[in-house]
Parts: sequence; structure tokens; C-alpha cells
Amino acid sequence: MKDVVAYKKLIEKIENAPEKSGVYIFKNKKEYIYIGKAKNLKNRLKNHLQSIKIDYKEQKIFEQSTDLEWLITSSDYEAFVLENELIKQYKPKYNVRLKSGSSYPMLVITDEEYPTVKISRKFGEIKGEYFGPFIPARTARAMKELIHKIFKLRTCETMPKKDMICFDYHLGLCSAPCGNKISEKEYNLDVKSAKAFLSGNVKKIIYELYDRINEYTEKMLFEKAAVVRDQITALENIVRKQQVVGIPEEEADIFYFFNNELYIVIVRGNRILGKDKLKIENIEKSDIPIAIIDYYKKGNFIPKKIVVNINFEDLINLKQWIKQVKNKEVIIDTDIISEIKEFIKRNIENQSLNLDILEKEFKKVFGFNLPKRIDGFDISTLQGNFNVGSCVIWEKGKMNKRKYRRYKIKTVKGVDDYSSMREMLYRRLRKYKEEENPPELLLIDGGKGHLKQGLIVKDALGIKDLRIFSIAKKEEIIYTDDNKQVHLYEYPLLLRLFTTIRDEAHRFAISYNRKLREKEGLKSVLDNVEGIGKKRKEILYRTYKTIDNIALASEKELVQLGIPLRVAQNLKKYLNNS
Repeated sequence: MKDVVAYKKLIEKIENAPEKSGVYIFKNKKEYIYIGKAKNLKNRLKNHLQSIKIDYKEQKIFEQSTDLEWLITSSDYEAFVLENELIKQYKPKYNVRLKSGSSYPMLVITDEEYPTVKISRKFGEIKGEYFGPFIPARTARAMKELIHKIFKLRTCETMPKKDMICFDYHLGLCSAPCGNKISEKEYNLDVKSAKAFLSGNVKKIIYELYDRINEYTEKMLFEKAAVVRDQITALENIVRKQQVVGIPEEEADIFYFFNNELYIVIVRGNRILGKDKLKIENIEKSDIPIAIIDYYKKGNFIPKKIVVNINFEDLINLKQWIKQVKNKEVIIDTDIISEIKEFIKRNIENQSLNLDILEKEFKKVFGFNLPKRIDGFDISTLQGNFNVGSCVIWEKGKMNKRKYRRYKIKTVKGVDDYSSMREMLYRRLRKYKEEENPPELLLIDGGKGHLKQGLIVKDALGIKDLRIFSIAKKEEIIYTDDNKQVHLYEYPLLLRLFTTIRDEAHRFAISYNRKLREKEGLKSVLDNVEGIGKKRKEILYRTYKTIDNIALASEKELVQLGIPLRVAQNLKKYLNNS
């Protein structure tokens, strides 16, 4: 322990702690270190103390804390609620934190005379019927576009009061109820069809659509009949998919704790809609209820059933919290049905690297221990312009996005991968000896020539304890700094490890290249608008990212950003005319 006096003070406080339920707080003068709750405060704090010898996190909590206090509660549930509120308020250093900024998107068929479809990230913020959530987020946007294309629900934000047929009607994305191009009865059937499409409950509505197609055919309204035929085809495809993937679980969120990560699998309408790994720091088994509460506090829909693959006492408190705070009864279970278990095995367990086996395979092939940290590098350019580089970090079995770095190449003009790679590696490694936990291996995207650039930089900087590999695309061959060539297709675990790092470096480099191009393109367009100078260009770019988003912004929004009304009007006029 760094501070013996503070450590003795903590032990003394633990000895005097009450044997009652409550919340305890480790802290120092600057910050809160850790907040927890217990049925018996004294016993729980003693467990913390006993774990110091074997648990690195516990060591850090005691090292960085100079004080300990507690709040006694009347019940374990009251302690559970208070712990959540205090963690949210003070954001302690070593508590679990859900880092994701927002909830998953859902689609809403609005509750209006002529409903439309909207995207919402908070259940209940828009009046209407909710569907989803959708993972990844782009799926929600794609589904919204599909609803407009197939079922022609109106695309306007609010229904125009005057007859005004917009361009989307002519593009086939809207049936134009505002211009009386469709009756209310026909439009309502389109709405019911869209809901059936999103929910998967399609059998009843299909009969109504067949009746309508017969009616249109008899009246020789063949264009309208073609639209309904497309709707029937889309709904029949849903039925065929259900016969293949239908599962005996109607609506549930499955939280799956595996390899110190928390995943969610979403089931709606007897279908698995998707899975995702929740972005959480410092997760342990005991933190899972807090992580679940954080997830639902962000506005995610609470289903009829919540399943967690680990059984612990706070599940009872979780159920009570949902009932009291969200006013909803749910079933909380720990039994995952076999169909979902198979999905989890294929898509979570089998996709996760088994570090023990990987370590053995790595040492067998390369002759040294698997590094705790590997840095991956790639270069991206567009015909010699916008030259950028990326550095991604694989650490202790997973990608550590907080440590990623990106580089704008400064000394190289035109297409010259080797020179660009040397510049980036030099800038990355010049402080190598000062780092607390430097990488033990570099992985460069490329062949033998790219590997050579890494070795040149390593020698120039006098770095000794660092290995350098390169990975060639298509053939998936690793070239090592001791002249080995390893064909990764012969080693599946190594293939997954190195291609994961390589592909992530490639993605990160391309995204930075694209971002710079979009920024430059947007600024060059804004050069044509009077009153838009360097500072206003930067404000518009940071807020809207693309020209399309600026074009959709209202004059009022632009003025709120600090753009003068006259300039906002000039900008809107220029973009509309363009």
C-alpha cells in the first residue's frame, strides 16, 4: 500500500462498520473511487479486504482511497436503488459504467389520422406503436426506407394542411394522402400491412390484401394492383422466414455474461432481431443488475421477459425496480431456451477467442509468448490525397478503442505507402520507451516491403524489446521479423486474431480518410455562400457533417447555432437551388 496511514484508517473503519444493510463509499479528497451495497455492510467490506491479495481491482480501490463512509438503509432493496443513484451521480472510477451514449433505435407507426413511420431511441417519446429495437442502428433506417417504398406511408414530418403533393409521391415513396391520391380506408390498410410486416404477424392481413388486389384488377387499376402485389410478396417472405427461424419465445431480452463481457440478444415476435456487446467498463458478475438498469434507463423498451444466464439475489431487486420505477410487471428468468442457446453458441461463444488455446497455438508457431498488447497499423489514401494512417490496439484478448490513434501524414505527397508507413511508425514509436505498457508486437498491413519499413524505424530509434510482423491480404500470410512465413489458413485461431486486428486498422484508417474528404468537400461547397467564413464552416461541419444534413436543417436551427438570419437564408437558398 502506498499510504500506510490511510490503509490503517480504512481497516479501522471496516472493523467498526455496522452489520446492517446499506451503501458504502470508498473515496479520497478528489474523487469517488468505488460505491457498493450490501445486506450486511461489515461482512461485505471484510470481503473487499480479503480480496486484496488476489484481485488487482481491489488493490487499486484501497491504494487510491483515503476514506470510507456508509449510508444505512431500511432494506436491501432501498440499498439497491440508492447504490444506482449514487453511481449515476458520482461516476466512481472503479464501478461498472455503460458507455453507450444512447439506446437502440426503434420504429414507430405514429398514432395519427394518417400515420407515418418514425425512428425513436426512447420508448414512449412518440405516440404510436413501437417495433424493434434494431441492431445495428442502420437497420432501422433501412427498414424505414423499405416501409415507405413498399407500403407508401407518408414521408413528411407533419401532414400538410393544404393539398400539396411532394416529390416523394412521384418517386413512389408516398401515397400522398395530403393530395387525396388515396382514400382513408386504403391508407389504413397500408398502415395495418406495415405493422404486420414489422411485427411478423402477417397471416390475417394477407387475406385483406388479396381481396384488394382482386378489386383493383376487376376495376382495371393495374398500377395499384402492382403495388399491392409487392406488399403481398414482402409479407409472404416474412412468413417463409418465420418457418425457418421461428422460436418458442415471443418477446424477451437475453443478457448473456461471457468472458467478462455482457451481451444482449433481442427477441421480438418469435424472432431473434439481433445481438450486441454492451459497451461497459469494469464489468463483474455482481454488476450485471446495475448494467441492466442503466440499459433500460436510457429509454430502451422493456419486454415481457428478461433472461440472465447467471443467477444471483439482486435479480429480485431488479424485478422490483422495474415494477416500481417503470410501472411494468416482467418475468425474470435464468433459463435460456435451446434455440437461443444455439444462436449464442454460434454468434457469441464461438466468435470469442479462447485465450488459453490461442496462447498455446501462438507459442507453438512463433516461439514466444502471446503478447498482452498488439498494435495494428494501416495507411489509407485516395489517389495520393488525404493520406492518413491508423493505429489500433488489441489488449488482453479484445480491441481497446480508447487507445486507438489516427495520423494525418504530413511529409508524404502522392501515393507512397512505404514512406507514409515510416512516418506514422516513427511518430508512434518515438515515445515507446516512455510508455508504461508499450506494445510487444506490431502488426503492419502489407507484405515484406511494409515489414521492412517497420524494421528501419525500430533500428533508427534503438528499440530492442519489440517484435514486428506484417500480414499480406488474400493469401493471409504473416511475415515475421525473423524471416518466417506463416500461412494463417492452417491456424484458425491465429487467422481470427490477426485478421481482426488488420481489418479493424483498415476500417479505422478508411473512416478517417472519408471524414477528411467529407469535411473538405463540405467546406468547398460552403465557400460559395456569402457570409460563411472559416469559423462558421467549422461549426456547420461539426454539427451536421454533410451537405444533405445542412439542407434539411431549418433556418431557426441555423440561427440557434449562431449563424445570422441573413446568412442562414442565403445558405438555404443556395443549397435548395443546387
